[in-house]
Amino acid sequence: MQTQMQKNEIEDLKSALLKAELARKKAEQILGDKNFELQKINQKLASTNKMMEALLDDQSTQLNAIVNNSSLGIVLTEKGNLIKANNAFKKILGYTEIELKKLTIKDITHKDDLFNSLKYIKKLENGTINDFLMKKRYRRKDGNYIICKTNVTAIRDTKGKLKYQVALIEDVTVSEQHVNMLKAINLLSVSILGKNDLFDISWEIAKNTANHLGLEDCVIYTVDTKKKMMTQVAAYGEKNSEGYTIKNILTIPIGKGIVGTVALTGKAELINDTTLDERYIVDCNVRCSELAVPIIVNNKVIGVIDSEHSEKNYFNKEHLDTFTNIANLAAAQFNNAISLLKEEASKTEKNKLLTKLEKSNIELNNFAQVVSHDLKSPLRSMSALISWIHEDNHYLFNDETNDNFEKLLKKVDKMDHLINGILKYSSIDKTNFTSQDVDLHELVTDMIDLIYIPNHFSIKIKTKLPTFKSNKFKLQQLFQNLISNAIKYNNNKKAEVIIDCVEKPKSYLFSIKDNGIGIDPKYHKKIFEVFETLEEPDENSTGIGLSIVKKIITLFDGKIWLESKFGAGTTFFFELKKETPKV
Repeated sequence: MQTQMQKNEIEDLKSALLKAELARKKAEQILGDKNFELQKINQKLASTNKMMEALLDDQSTQLNAIVNNSSLGIVLTEKGNLIKANNAFKKILGYTEIELKKLTIKDITHKDDLFNSLKYIKKLENGTINDFLMKKRYRRKDGNYIICKTNVTAIRDTKGKLKYQVALIEDVTVSEQHVNMLKAINLLSVSILGKNDLFDISWEIAKNTANHLGLEDCVIYTVDTKKKMMTQVAAYGEKNSEGYTIKNILTIPIGKGIVGTVALTGKAELINDTTLDERYIVDCNVRCSELAVPIIVNNKVIGVIDSEHSEKNYFNKEHLDTFTNIANLAAAQFNNAISLLKEEASKTEKNKLLTKLEKSNIELNNFAQVVSHDLKSPLRSMSALISWIHEDNHYLFNDETNDNFEKLLKKVDKMDHLINGILKYSSIDKTNFTSQDVDLHELVTDMIDLIYIPNHFSIKIKTKLPTFKSNKFKLQQLFQNLISNAIKYNNNKKAEVIIDCVEKPKSYLFSIKDNGIGIDPKYHKKIFEVFETLEEPDENSTGIGLSIVKKIITLFDGKIWLESKFGAGTTFFFELKKETPKV
C-alpha cells in the first residue's frame, strides 16, 4: 500500500506535469503568435521591397526619360573616352551611339580649343576643381564645326579619385554667330564712318571682317565695267604682310573664276569644296572653301568681298548672311566714295572747261573788238560814199532809184547798230562788276525821263521799287532794254507799260507788262538768242537786246521768263537775289 508520502509526491508530480503542460501550451501559443507576426512582417517586407524596386525602376525610367529627352547634350566620359551620350548630343553632332563610342573627346574638339580643354581636365584630375564651364567648337560628322557652351562636372570614387566626367553641352552656334555678326557690322560701321576714300574703306572692311569673324583671309575687289576687269584693292591675311600693301595683286576678267562669276551675275557664291569647282583660281595657296559676295549699288556690281579657308565646308549660311550685311553696308560707303570721286572729277573737268571758256571768251571779245573796228571803218566810208553819190545825182535818178538809195543808207545804219550791239553783248561780262547800294526806283524813274517815249505811251511803276546792293550800270541796261523792247513792239493807240515788284524772303520778283503785239508761245525761248527777231517793225532792231537782258540776268544768278500770247500783250518776269553774287 502506498504511503501518504508517496501519494503526496505523486500529486506533486502530477501538478508539476500539469504546470509543465500548461507552460508548454502557453509557449506554443506565444510561438504561434510570434510566428504569425513574423509572417506578417515578412509579407510587409516583401511588399516594401516590391514598392522600392518599382520606385527605383520608375526613377530610373524618369531619369532616362529626362536625360534622353533633354534639349541639352549630356555625355559621360572616362579618361577622354565617350562612354554614354543622350539623344540630344548625338543629334547635335550627327553621330550614332556606336560611332561615338569609337571616338574620343580629342577627335571631336577643334584643334584651336584643345589646349584649353585639356588644361581644365588636368585640374579635374588633380582635384584643383570639381567643374568648369567653357565655350568650345565640336566637329560634326559632316565636317562642319559648331560652337557649344560646355559645363563639365567630376564624378569621383570613395577615395576622391576622378572616375567619370559628365558634360552638359548647349549648341550656341547661331546665337554666337549672330553676336559676332552684329559686333563685326557695328565695329565696321564705326571704322568706316566719315571715310570718303574708296581704298581706305576697302582696307577697313577687309581687316575688320577677317578679325571679328576669325577668318583666315578677306580680300576686296573693285569692278571696272568699262575695262571688264576686277582688281584686288585691299586684303587681310597671307596676301597682306604689313601696312596697306598687297602681295601679288590679282586682276581677274569679269566672268572668270568664282569671284569673276559673282561680279558678272551679282549673286553670292558659297563653295564647300573648291577642288571640285573648275572655276577656282589659286591665288597664294590652295584653299578648300570660298565665299564671295557682291557689293551692289543701283543694281550694278561695283565690288566683291571674298574669303577663302583651308578647311572644306568651313563657310555656312550665317557667314553668308554676315557677308551680305557687310556688303550692303559697304555699298552705301562705296557709293558715297564713288560719288565723291565723280564729283571731284567733275570739278576738275569743270575747271578745265571754265579755263577753256574764259580763254575762248577773251578770244571772242578780242575778235569782236577787231571785227567791229575793221567793219566800222569801211562801213562809214560806204555810208559817206553813198550819201555823196545820192546828193550829187539825186536829181538824175528816178523816184525808185532814190528810194533804193534811202533803203541802202538805212541798211548801212542798221549794220552800224548791229556792230554796236555785238560790242555791247561781248563786253557785258567783261566790264568791272562793282556792287553798291542802288535805289532802283530812282534809277528807273530817271531812265524813263531820258529815253524817247511816244505820246500815245504811258509807263507806270505800280509798286515802289527796292533799294539793294547791286551793279547800277547793268541794272540800267537790264531795265532799258526791256522797256525799249516793250515800246518798240506795241502798235496800240493807247499803249502802256506797267513795272511792278514783289518782295520774297531772299529775292525780288520784277515784272514788266505791256499791251503790245504779244509773242506766240513757241517763240518764248527763241527770243533770248542772239540776232533773233520775230518780225521787223523797226529798221534799228538788231535782235540783241533780249540776249543782253538774258546775259545780265545770268550774271546776277537770277532767272527770267515770260507770259504772252500773240496779239494779247507780253509780261516779262525776272527774279534777282537780294544779295548780288560776286562775279
